[in-house]
Amino acid sequence: MKVNLVYYSGSGHTEEMANILVDAMWEKGMEVNVFNEEVDSDFSNTDLMVFGSPACGTEEVDDTIIMPSIDAIGEFKDKKVFMFGSFGWGDGAYMDSWKELMEEKGAVIVTEPIVCLESPDDEAIEKLKKAVESF
Repeated sequence: MKVNLVYYSGSGHTEEMANILVDAMWEKGMEVNVFNEEVDSDFSNTDLMVFGSPACGTEEVDDTIIMPSIDAIGEFKDKKVFMFGSFGWGDGAYMDSWKELMEEKGAVIVTEPIVCLESPDDEAIEKLKKAVESF
């Protein structure tokens, strides 16, 4: 399975989550390409697209890398997508609206998005590893 993963991390917590996912994917024998800069429509030429963003501003998806990448990709109809991220305050509600946006764009969400408060704890790490098993 070929996976393209793009993330933005302001404090390093979302990057920690990305690293956990990548390690688990490699262990499962997946081919993983990791980006931490804006991507274009070529990013969608893969079996699975993975996006990682912390909650920014007032519980919003990052608008410097992730949202411009989503806009540049444009077409998500029937494309498999997984999302993850972290938040420092609030309750991570940005993930629900992000999931809804991706579904409206036609994405097939392969498993429930994973969000955690700040640095991933043991529970979040386990959820990330289980998510990879479901890909």
